[in-house]
Amino acid sequence: MKQSFFALMALLTISLSACTETKKIAELQDQIRRQESQITKERQENSELSSFRFSLESQFKKKNEEYLKCQEDSKETFEALSLKYNRLLDDYTKLQTSYKSLNEAYETSKENAASVIMELEEKTRQKPVRVAKSTKKTKTRARSKKRRRR
Repeated sequence: MKQSFFALMALLTISLSACTETKKIAELQDQIRRQESQITKERQENSELSSFRFSLESQFKKKNEEYLKCQEDSKETFEALSLKYNRLLDDYTKLQTSYKSLNEAYETSKENAASVIMELEEKTRQKPVRVAKSTKKTKTRARSKKRRRR
């Protein structure tokens, strides 16, 4: 009986341990499937993130090139505008100098004309000017005389 009891206990232990190992194996297999599923999801997310990162990097590279080109263009534009401004400033300075000299010449001419006018007025006050009468007959005088005769 002792032997049968030990046999029964051994059978019971084996059967119980066999169940637990089967349960453990099932749990481990389930855990492996879940982890493999999670790994698959993470790989998929990783590939999506990698493609998104690649897309962002290419967009950044493109925008950076556009920015650098724009910077170069604005530098060229700024240099061109600086040259134009300097040319305009030179032209303005020349015009201003010409205007000053022209204005001085005008003022001098005005003063000279005023002094000449004053001299002439002075002379006319001192001597009256006589206007000589014309001895030639003009066509209009001849016509008017013909009309009077008629």
